[in-house]
Amino acid sequence: MRRRTLLLSGIASLAAGGAGAQMAATPPYYLGYNPANPQAPGLGDKIGPGFSRLVIARWGDLLQPDAPPFTPDALSLAQADNQFPYDAVIAALIAPPPAQDNIPRLVLVTANPTAPANMLFPGGMDRPAIAGREQGVTVVNLQYQAGRWVTVVGGYQTRRLSDGTLCQLSGPAAAQVGSTVQGVLAVQAGSATPWGNVLLAEGDAGPWLNRLSGLGFGYGDPGQGARYGWVVELDALNPLYIPVKRTAIGRIARAGLLATQSKDGRPVLFFTQDAQAGMLFRFVAATNAQDGTALDSGTLSVAVLGGDGIDWVALPNDVPTLAGLANAGATAGGETFDAPAGLALSQDGGALYMACAGNAQRSVADSLNPGGGEGHILRFTLPGGDATARHFPATLALVAGNPALREGTQYGPGSQAWLRKPRTLAVDPAGNLWIGTDQKGDTEQSADGLFIMQTSGPATGALAYAYLAPVGAAAGGVAFDANSKTAFGAVRHPGATPGASFDHPETRWPTLQPNMPPQTTIIGLVTQ
Repeated sequence: MRRRTLLLSGIASLAAGGAGAQMAATPPYYLGYNPANPQAPGLGDKIGPGFSRLVIARWGDLLQPDAPPFTPDALSLAQADNQFPYDAVIAALIAPPPAQDNIPRLVLVTANPTAPANMLFPGGMDRPAIAGREQGVTVVNLQYQAGRWVTVVGGYQTRRLSDGTLCQLSGPAAAQVGSTVQGVLAVQAGSATPWGNVLLAEGDAGPWLNRLSGLGFGYGDPGQGARYGWVVELDALNPLYIPVKRTAIGRIARAGLLATQSKDGRPVLFFTQDAQAGMLFRFVAATNAQDGTALDSGTLSVAVLGGDGIDWVALPNDVPTLAGLANAGATAGGETFDAPAGLALSQDGGALYMACAGNAQRSVADSLNPGGGEGHILRFTLPGGDATARHFPATLALVAGNPALREGTQYGPGSQAWLRKPRTLAVDPAGNLWIGTDQKGDTEQSADGLFIMQTSGPATGALAYAYLAPVGAAAGGVAFDANSKTAFGAVRHPGATPGASFDHPETRWPTLQPNMPPQTTIIGLVTQ
């Protein structure tokens, strides 16, 4: 086990020294702080009032004790296989059964969607074999020690899934697609499940298949694409578990995924299409089978506009529909939302939230899509908490943008922040909605970060920030441990502004050292 003593906030924190330097309060340490625009990005990060911040893991950290040292200017397959990867999005946080030593433990699962050549390799010279290993999924053991969470190098569950991982395929399309496949590609998001596993959403694998086509393993085969773009089920607590791609849930590039269950215990999944004009889908399992087959049969539906919200229209369950889910949804009249992405369910199960990052190309606004490129958040009501109901009433919970520049923004009374491009959502133990933003590196107007929106009471809709990331970085979701009052967040690709590169990043956070690249970092925000 290793403890991080380097503060993310940079040079000023190094001067603090000692154990106290593991946490930080911000404004003096926020490199580039601009009083005229408190949300302006800087070379460092900024922590919201009431929180302190610690480091959990960052690109290049050892996952296995025999991993080679991190040499970012000369990455190897061994480094990519055994170190924390370049990019990360929080997929799930799982609590394993208590151990006899009573030490609190968690298992963190992250999706690793990207490995851009311009930010990963000197001179931008692509190395597809390395990139294919940098992307995928990472499972990390965490242990609570001396009042904080630390990673466990060589932990029992610690593992990486990548382009070299053997997977099974199950369900109706497996007979045509094939029963096995090498690799998980372009995993964008994930969700813990009520039955203890983790579901991982593959996105558009096409660019990855093109990039990896010269490596063999059939990646250059035109028919290989049919084996990607599925929901992958993983038992994160079992290091020997072979991931399973569940074809009954359909093949489509996904941006967000949420798992819950019906009142009679059947799995229910909601997921969004990764597209500027994307649809919202639902899968309701046919059974609550305990033998691992519950996700192999069920009903897929697409959301269409109806009355004061959406209606769920069932889709055929034949293999052509499953393999071409986007076409099937469009044929059924699926509503296209403005870049739909992250999903979150309220604690009482009565509300489903969906983040829309915005679509500047929308020509006609409707009740659920106010238009513009800033984004918004929708709140769907689940009647009686029934995730299988046919109709969900819907309202706008937030309309993003700078209120000083954009008409029609919607924030609750008492808001102390504003945001652009909401991408990820999560509900904390107190019932507040946490919003992660992603402006694709273009953070000139405002830093990306994690924002908190109240969901009840007289200040419903009020927004404040919990964390603002460095210039060029995005927020890759959040998950919570109530016992330690810790929110685990992912700070993605710092310094990756448009036009930036490995040799010339916009910042070198978190070390701010000239010989180190910027590093994606898993942080913990601790309530003070």
